[in-house]
Amino acid sequence: MSFPLVQVDAFTDAPFAGNPAAVCILPQAFDARWMQRVAAEMNLSETAFLHREENGFRLRWFTPAVEVDLCGHATLASAHVLWEENFLPVQEAAHFSTKSGTLICTREESGWIGMDFPAVPEAGAPPPDALVEALGITPRYCGRTKFDYLIEA
Repeated sequence: MSFPLVQVDAFTDAPFAGNPAAVCILPQAFDARWMQRVAAEMNLSETAFLHREENGFRLRWFTPAVEVDLCGHATLASAHVLWEENFLPVQEAAHFSTKSGTLICTREESGWIGMDFPAVPEAGAPPPDALVEALGITPRYCGRTKFDYLIEA
């Protein structure tokens, strides 16, 4: 059995640039161990796995080592593949059901892809020492969500 597996360079219009992600379109839900093994084989920062559901597509992201809750560039790559490979009409929005909620991508008149992700407000938090050291700054403010840190320098 074979499935479409496409590598996309997101956030660029030039080959070998941007942020690469693999996109695998499946006929139905697959075992997480199998998806993890495929992601390890692809050895990219993320590999996206999609299958059609009643209200759009289920979308999951795997690094070579773990499943992650959210990945913007692999979501962008997934929408691109759905439209380019004719899994979804270009004028139709791509609705993704994920661990982070519903994500929606649309093809804008400009040709760019618009992405609508749920807002996750940050709360003030102490910055990790390693982050401060890596940035080489003394933050005026540090906020955190379950996904990211927000640093004001």
